[in-house]
This record gives sequence, C-alpha cells and structure tokens, in this order.
Amino acid sequence: MKHLLWIAMAGALLLAGCGEKKSPLDAEARDSGMRAAAALVAVDHTDTMSMERAVMDAKAKQSVYALKRDSAAVRAFDEAFRSYLKEKDKQLYQSIFPDER
Repeated sequence: MKHLLWIAMAGALLLAGCGEKKSPLDAEARDSGMRAAAALVAVDHTDTMSMERAVMDAKAKQSVYALKRDSAAVRAFDEAFRSYLKEKDKQLYQSIFPDER
C-alpha cells in the first residue's frame, strides 16, 4: 500500500512545478487540498481499497487545477494536502512521502 500511495501522490510533485506566483484559485485549492487530506486521514488505514479510493479522489480534485493549467493552484493544493497530513497523521505522511521528514 505504501508504494501505491507514493506513486499516486508523486504525480502531485511533478505537477506542482516551481515559482512563487499566486493564483486566483489559491484559496479554493488550499481548501480543497485540506479537505482531501482530511478525507484520507478519516479512512480506516487497514482498508486498502478505501485508502486507494481516497488517494484517487484527492488526485482527481487536484487535477481540476492541472487541467486549467494553473500550476500555482496545483502547488497550493499540494502544499495544503501535505501540511494537513503531516500535522494530523505523521505516520501516514511519512509512508506517502518517505523522503520528507
């Protein structure tokens, strides 16, 4: 499961890109990222199908901003997702992002 979660979220890193510009969708993307992370944290971690579904739902929510070619909003989503996950469930965060401590 660790590898599946890592692969699913690795795409978020690739889409996040670089740069410091803000997006008009920044607040919306941050809120969406936090809600997606909260949904993932709420899932029973032993239920791998539900975990996979929550990760895919998060990726789908983030892809809305990628489809709009709004890399700043993609980055805002990713930052909010990671921040919430790191704060609320450090063990899950470390299993998804093992290189980041």
